[in-house]
Formats: sequence, C-alpha cells, structure tokens
Amino acid sequence: MSLRCVAGWSLFSAIALYLAFPPVGWWPLAWIAPVGWLTLVRVERLPRRAGLTIYASGAIFWLALLYGVGNSHWATRVGGWPVLCGYLAVYTPLFVFTCRTAVHRFRIPLTLAAPICWVGWEFVRAHFATGFAVGLLGHSQAGQLPLIQISNLVGAYGVSLVVIAISASLVDAGALDRWIRPQPTSPAIGYRLAMLIATALLVLLSLEYGRRQLAQVEPAAEESLRAALIQGSIDTSFDDPTQPERTFEQYVKLTDQATRDQDDLDIILWPETTMGNHPLIEVGDVVPVPPDAPITAEQYRERLLLYREEFQLMVDELANRRWQTPLLLGTSTLRYGEQGMQVFNSGLYVPLDQAQQVRYDKTHPVMFGEYVPLGDIFPWIYQLMPMGGGLTPGAGPVAIDVGDKVRLIPCICFENTVPHLVRRHVVVTADPTKTEILVTLTNDGWFWGSSVLDLHLICGQFRSAELRKPMLIAANTGFSASIDRNGRLLEVGPRQQTKVMVVDVPLSTAPPTFYQQWGDLLAGACGSLTLLLMGVGLVLAWRNRSATSPSGGSDPQ
Repeated sequence: MSLRCVAGWSLFSAIALYLAFPPVGWWPLAWIAPVGWLTLVRVERLPRRAGLTIYASGAIFWLALLYGVGNSHWATRVGGWPVLCGYLAVYTPLFVFTCRTAVHRFRIPLTLAAPICWVGWEFVRAHFATGFAVGLLGHSQAGQLPLIQISNLVGAYGVSLVVIAISASLVDAGALDRWIRPQPTSPAIGYRLAMLIATALLVLLSLEYGRRQLAQVEPAAEESLRAALIQGSIDTSFDDPTQPERTFEQYVKLTDQATRDQDDLDIILWPETTMGNHPLIEVGDVVPVPPDAPITAEQYRERLLLYREEFQLMVDELANRRWQTPLLLGTSTLRYGEQGMQVFNSGLYVPLDQAQQVRYDKTHPVMFGEYVPLGDIFPWIYQLMPMGGGLTPGAGPVAIDVGDKVRLIPCICFENTVPHLVRRHVVVTADPTKTEILVTLTNDGWFWGSSVLDLHLICGQFRSAELRKPMLIAANTGFSASIDRNGRLLEVGPRQQTKVMVVDVPLSTAPPTFYQQWGDLLAGACGSLTLLLMGVGLVLAWRNRSATSPSGGSDPQ
C-alpha cells in the first residue's frame, strides 16, 4: 500500500468520525468511520512514515472536534488546544500499531482485536495524566437510548465496543478488499458470515437489553425535588476586569426572577465560579504575611477573617432572607496557611435556619484549564496561562443531604466526563435509603457556545445511564439540563442564552447497577491486553529492525 493510500484511508476515518459528533451529529457514520484505520490494520505491509500520516489524521480529528477549547484566551488557542489535541492524536497510531500486532503476529481476528484495542486505548486515555474521556466512540450514540443502556453493565466503553465491532467485522469479512492494493488473502465465506453474524447478534442483544431497561415501569413517586437551575450567559474573557462582578449580578437577578415565579422551590443551583469577586476564605492558625505588606501577621490574619465573615453574611442573606431557599453555588475557596495560599474550585451548599454548610472541593483539575503539566516544577509556565496558578485538588467526594430523602452527589465542571471518578463519588457516598441525584456545576463559558458544550452534555447523559441516577446540570452559557436515570434529556437550556429552569425530580430509590458495583471490568481488561500488545509489538519491531538491513524498504508493522 502506498503512502498516498494510507493518507486517503486515514483522512476518511478522521472526517467521517468528526461528522458523527456534534455539531454535525450524523451518528450513523460512527459505525463505518473506523474502517479506514481498520483497513490499514488488515493490509500485510505499511510503508515507512505511515505512522506519521496516521498520527496526522488523528490530530485533524481532535483539532476539529475540540476547536472550542481555544476560544477563551490566546494562550489556550496557541498552546493548550493544539498541545491537548497533539497528545490525543497519539492514540490513533497506537491503536493501529497494537491492532496490527494482534492481527499479524498473533493471528487474532480483526473483529475481536479491534474492539479490544480501541476500548483499551479509550480506557488508558481516561486515566493517563488525570484522564480525558471526552469524545469516546460510544458518545456519538448518545441519542440512541436503547443502545446506551448497556452502559449500566459495561460503561460507555461498552457502547464503543459494539460500534467498533461492526466496522471491524465489515473489514474482516473482506467488504473493502477490492479497494486494497496489494490484494490481501480473501477470507473464506464461512469466516465472513461468522464475523458478520457475531457482530449483528451483539448489536441485537444490546438493543434488546436496552429495550427491556427502558420498558421498566417505575412506581409512581408521591414526592419530588423541585430545583431551580440558574443558567446565566457570560462568555469567559480574561481581558474584562468587570466580568466577575457582572456574572454575580446576573445570577442574583435571574434567581430573583426564579423565586418570584416559584414559591415552593426545594433548592437553587448555580454553576461553578459564579460568586464573582466574593471567594470563600479559609484561614489557618499561622498565615505568612505577603512580601512588602505594611501590616503585621496578626493584622493580616484578622483582615482575612473579616473577609470570611462578610462572605458568610452575604450567602446567608441570599439563601435565608432574600430567597428563603437552600442554595448550592459555585465559588472559589482561598485557603491561607503556613504553606501560603491554596485555591480550590468549590460547590458550597447553604441550607436554611443556620444549619451546617457543606462544601465539595473539586478533586479532578482540568489539564490546561486548572493546571499545567509540570507547572509545579516550572512555575514560570503559569505566567503564560490565564489561570495564574494551579488549582489544588479537593480531599474527595462529598454528599449533600437535602432533607431526609434526597442526597445530592456533586461534581464540578469536566469531572462528569470521567466515568470512574463519578462512579467513585457514588460508591463512597451511597445511601440506598435516599434518592441519589447526580449534580454538575459547570462554567462552560470557556468554550463560547462551541460544540464542546454538546460533548460535555453527552458525558452527563452517559453518567446517568451508567449509574441509573438522575442528573441536574447548572451550566453558565449552557447546557443546563435535567437528565433521567436512563440518560434521556428531559429538559435542556439554550446555547449562550440565559434561562431559569424549574425541574421536578421524582423521589425514588433504586438498587446499584452492575457498573456501580464492579466498575470498568471490561474496559480495564481491554486496557491491560492492549498495553501488553504494545509491549510485545515494540520488542518484536525492535528485533525485526535489528535483523533487517537499513535498505529493507518497508515495515510490516
């Protein structure tokens, strides 16, 4: 196969896969999009530099899919966005390489090898360097509710496995042989039928399972939680010093509107970091004075305590007097202590009647958004980024009880894109006697209305389907949403517009799903096998190069 053919097949897969996701959303294309890369797996030999060509196709896909990541600041546009996409593109040639090792070295059928390797690398990607699990192949099928129900058994990775299996069976059965040069050995007719029948049966079983799950009739709930999801719309801009205060004022105004129209709200939800220039302050026993500060250490500490008291008085005034409704809001928390200042991204629950407040600190910072790799070693990197400094991860999951029957399990921002993280939150805070509701507070104003908003919303759908728990999302600029336990979108806010959404969540309990109990058994096994294949493939490739003269002319892997 020539390098030009490699480029053509790779580009086909990259473009078709992009079109399967928002903003285009032609989801059926996902079932055939991988055939280009799979064709490169099946041919006997690839030309030299094929890996770079395959890598370039992956980069094209990710740069197009995640273009909105670079909208908020020049540093993310010229640094964060291309670096992130360049890293994610590595998984494309890794998939082809490991899959070729399985097919050509170990004679594993492509129909089996491709799903293992694809899901394996998705699993690795979701864990490596804190993890990035946006844009899984299965996410393209979010609107196909019967299919995505299998995620409560095998996670979103299981949907990816079903989709890639169809593409692999088509290539494995020789459907594209007429376009491959040189012509590979044609499989026997019995083998072709076996591959197609096996994958068709896999799809039918998945759909039947989903149909049965969706057909389950829930007992009528006598009570519900009435929540107001407050969606403001202010795009993130680091060049506007008035933006923090304008954000806070907009959310106060929208909440005034919500409480005027509804007098029976159980809770109000604000997105992350909507408190403007009013952070929550924590003060340790010993607080070092900033350099050149014209005050003593004790005066400095007293001033911080005063700021903390002012914040508490303000949120108490809003929740207990102005709106008379419990409030879950997003804020920054500044902790001052012997080690200096630490910054947390927090969700603060303010109940009524001076009851104890509950705070959740985000545990999973976003790469290039809330921390920079190696930033602790080279602090000067943060001078180039709009964030100014790295975020401190929180201690762990927190449960927020609203009354005696409701337990909220909060996440902040892109945390709900990471399957194992949300599952861990649910496992640690589980209370089967209460209605457990997943909550996401997010500021998606970073993305200026781009399709990253759609990708983020899809992740929320899958977390609900995996754990069979409803989710409430309060998102600046969209998409705020109410999602039922099957991943069905019940109500969605507009893109880049303000909206007050009052939603009712029925109070009912449900047993834990298989996925909640056992996690990523399937994906973890695929990940282990894939890494093993990579190691074996590297050793074999090294031995092959050592035994072959430099003029060999082609690379079988």
